[in-house]
Amino acid sequence: MTGRGQPAGRTGWLTEGVDTPHFTAAVTAFTAAFSDHLIGDVASFPDLFSDTATIDVPFDGDGDGTPIVGRAAIAEMSRSLAGFLWFDEVSFQSVRATADPAVVVCEYQAVLRRADMPGRRRRRYIAVVTFSAGRISELREYGGPFLRTQ
Repeated sequence: MTGRGQPAGRTGWLTEGVDTPHFTAAVTAFTAAFSDHLIGDVASFPDLFSDTATIDVPFDGDGDGTPIVGRAAIAEMSRSLAGFLWFDEVSFQSVRATADPAVVVCEYQAVLRRADMPGRRRRRYIAVVTFSAGRISELREYGGPFLRTQ
């Protein structure tokens, strides 16, 4: 998957040694939805993010989630979910610009499988996404309940 080209002076953009087939549907959808903001190749989920990016999902789990900070931590989180979480489909309903050209607000949904839940589940998300130098620098995501699919 490719963005608009690699920024000048940027080498080693791709996260080496990270294979995230369980995130392929998400990577494909994010790359397409954010094509105006992403620069360069995206081969895995961590490649969407800058070196110092933050993923913050404040209301997941017990509602007191600690943000994931840095591409290395995002890569480790991605690896750790390999046997637990699998995205089958991800589709964006909207991507809306804000007064800040580096920030978008979007709505999307995923059909996914989790090892701790029977069958496939559908979950809707709202996210505030900030971009810097052709990558996501902050993803603040709010997810709805995991609903059983037909």
